[in-house]
Amino acid sequence: MPRSSELSDFEKGIIIGYHKCGRSLRDISSDLKYPKSTVAYVIKKWKVSGDCRNAPRVGRPTKLGDRDRRMLTREIRKNRTQPMALIREEFQQASGSIV
Repeated sequence: MPRSSELSDFEKGIIIGYHKCGRSLRDISSDLKYPKSTVAYVIKKWKVSGDCRNAPRVGRPTKLGDRDRRMLTREIRKNRTQPMALIREEFQQASGSIV
């Protein structure tokens, strides 16, 4: 898990702008209140690839869509006292999704 959130594209652009103006890593770091290592990484990435935008993340697709999630919520609220296995079976019959 990351220690803090990553910099936005705008913040990275500000760092690149400072660098293009001839500012040193130490000056950029102290002015913008970012660690020197972060500033150096952004500048290095920009020099190598010409771009420093955040890469899109990939991951496992969700099992339930928005509609299925609403349907499951409705089933749970309707049958609060029923066992979870019974609610799951009713949901699977109603939606066709296997959970």
